Amino acid sequence: MSAERCMIVIAGNVEDYAFNQQWLKEICTCHGWHHAKSPLIWKEIGLTRTNISYIGGSYRFSKFLRKYYNITLDLSKQDLDALQADLIFAHDVENQKCKCLDGQEKRRKIMIIGAGRSMCPDLVSELILTKELWLTHGLVVNLYDEPGCFFKLKRILTDSKGIGVGLNAVKVLNNIPDGLNDCDILIYLDALSREEFESTDSWLKRNYKCIKKLSMQINQHAPLHMKVIFCSMGPICFYVNIMHMLTKLPNTSIVAVSSHYGLELVYPFVNFLGFTLRNFGCPPVWGYLGVNHFVDIHHMIKKCDIYQPNRRAIESNETVTLPIGVQRSELRWFFYLSHDKTDPYQSYSERKSLTQYQVGRSEDFQKCRAICDLLKLWYSKEERIGDEIISLGVISDGSFGIPQGLAFSQPVYLKVSEDQSRVWVPFTDFPMPYMPIEIFQNFIDTATIVKEKITKLKNGE
Repeated sequence: MSAERCMIVIAGNVEDYAFNQQWLKEICTCHGWHHAKSPLIWKEIGLTRTNISYIGGSYRFSKFLRKYYNITLDLSKQDLDALQADLIFAHDVENQKCKCLDGQEKRRKIMIIGAGRSMCPDLVSELILTKELWLTHGLVVNLYDEPGCFFKLKRILTDSKGIGVGLNAVKVLNNIPDGLNDCDILIYLDALSREEFESTDSWLKRNYKCIKKLSMQINQHAPLHMKVIFCSMGPICFYVNIMHMLTKLPNTSIVAVSSHYGLELVYPFVNFLGFTLRNFGCPPVWGYLGVNHFVDIHHMIKKCDIYQPNRRAIESNETVTLPIGVQRSELRWFFYLSHDKTDPYQSYSERKSLTQYQVGRSEDFQKCRAICDLLKLWYSKEERIGDEIISLGVISDGSFGIPQGLAFSQPVYLKVSEDQSRVWVPFTDFPMPYMPIEIFQNFIDTATIVKEKITKLKNGE
């Protein structure tokens, strides 16, 4: 006989002849049993208790005990008391297990695919320290990358042990499905670089196959509430459109990070004009990320301190010591400072090329900050939301002349939907990008053509 776990269920009492006849009839009909009186006894075999086998009444149960456990005598009161104590102890153990499971469920689970990327060590540390993401027991960060990157992931695991005062955990996974189970946030850092002399169609096809495989894994293993965040040098708006078509997730749960492009540009530009970063907002980023994008530096916002004189300032003489005005703050578009200056993009491009040549990596700090700032807003415990406007690649609702259903980076804000979920929607009051309308339309047309390739690739398989 196998050593499978077996649980005996005894429903009813020998003296209770009127034992819930309706329930007895229903359970017998469900399992195809024929049993007319109390008690009803069956056994459940295996850890999942799905292998159910009928035993019968008290007489057949006594035969079962004699056959399998060699029990031939009735239990004394002392034995019954001991059995009851064992059952109470087992009940307490089961309750303790449930409490442990409850504790695990109160840890937000994040999975990072492409964790061998250079930005990941900083990103993991930032995520662990982002309290907006914590549940009662912190969070868990699961890391995955191709086998050749395991030594990098192991280093991240080692470095993270001292962070979080025991509330958090970092784990390295052998496969993607394990990380998708009960996952709350999926961060995708991977990218398929275009090979030398590779055509655009070939490159997009390889990316499509990769994201399609991930989409199928999401459909099979991930919960419906999971959010997906793309941040890489790949065609991430293309990825958003693929997942929109192929996954079970709501399209509002799938976004592409774009504000880091603005963060990369804002410092050299502000420095070029002789300012510091204080009181400057991140410039809006427009485009089909990974294919084309534009950083609208002219519509960056600056907080200015303004001195407003009062009537006394006009009528008083020089000897008056009373206040003759008030100081207040106002927000201003930045184009009034930049429209007649030298092209700021040139110095940025030169600096970026030099940085990549010297250290061989993109500017990871800005990517980490963009991802964490996004998550802080998305999971903020503040009841008042919607004040922050950021750039994000989302599925368009038709605003700004961008076709509905097209993933496109644009200014967005957080809105509470009817089911109380928080979703990013276009901020329609934002001005159009400071560029010729025909060039912006070309951005849209290119994105539309690339998106149409998804349908062709899907139908061609």
